[in-house]
Amino acid sequence: MPTAREIKGHISSVRSISKVTRALETVSAVKNRRLQARLESTRVFAEKSWEILTHLASAAESYARESPFFCGYSDVQRLAMLLISSDRGMVGTYNLDIIALATDLCYRSPVPVEVITIGKIGRDAMLRRGFSIHADFSQLGDVSDITAMTPVARVLLDGFNERVFDRVTMVYTQFGPGARLRPTARQLLPICPERPTSSREYIYEPEPQELISALLPRLIRFQVYEAFLEALCAENVSRMMAMRSATRNAEELIEHLTISYNKARQQAITAEILDIVSGVGTVGGE
Repeated sequence: MPTAREIKGHISSVRSISKVTRALETVSAVKNRRLQARLESTRVFAEKSWEILTHLASAAESYARESPFFCGYSDVQRLAMLLISSDRGMVGTYNLDIIALATDLCYRSPVPVEVITIGKIGRDAMLRRGFSIHADFSQLGDVSDITAMTPVARVLLDGFNERVFDRVTMVYTQFGPGARLRPTARQLLPICPERPTSSREYIYEPEPQELISALLPRLIRFQVYEAFLEALCAENVSRMMAMRSATRNAEELIEHLTISYNKARQQAITAEILDIVSGVGTVGGE
């Protein structure tokens, strides 16, 4: 059985860890409020911009039917997967869930998959599984703005336009109402816009075809940015929940160790008393 001194040292180390986990939980909660505000404003713009793109594609129907960005390629030879994970650990099952989804999609794909990663954890995991990394954009951080997504969107657009890959899918964790986290796979290219349900008519200047050519790179970049923010919010919520659970477990462990410490201390005191009583009895007998 451990001595009282060893148990006391264990209690001290667990208490130090609980202070760290509580601090990380607080930091994640503060970050999450800021990120959710950014995400809400981004979602509104993303929905409206996608609606405009749908109307543009309908107005320039002949161009959309000929453009691979809208109709795709007749034969798909290679896929691209944009995997968004975190750069750091201590996020519970956040990385495990999204990597499991990405791995499953890669194994079930009938054609080779080129992986493009945002996040060091996902990059390392896919490399360990033997998948090739076409490009990596790690260490972006949670303060990155939309301009940080420009190189990512450029790799996706150039690769699709040059037929390095014929389809692009984003794999990320979606942040839903009530802090629900859902690993999601969403096709980014080709766009395949649905027919607009609204009967509203738009007047475009310049022509819809010119607008599509000018806006498409920006809208693709914004879709990547929205997915990045979704994943970032999900990561912070996962870290907050994981640290809360770790703090709770540390407090329970401290309580258990305190009981063990008191028992060990009492046993030591009892042993000393018995030694004294035995010594007194020996001296009296003599």
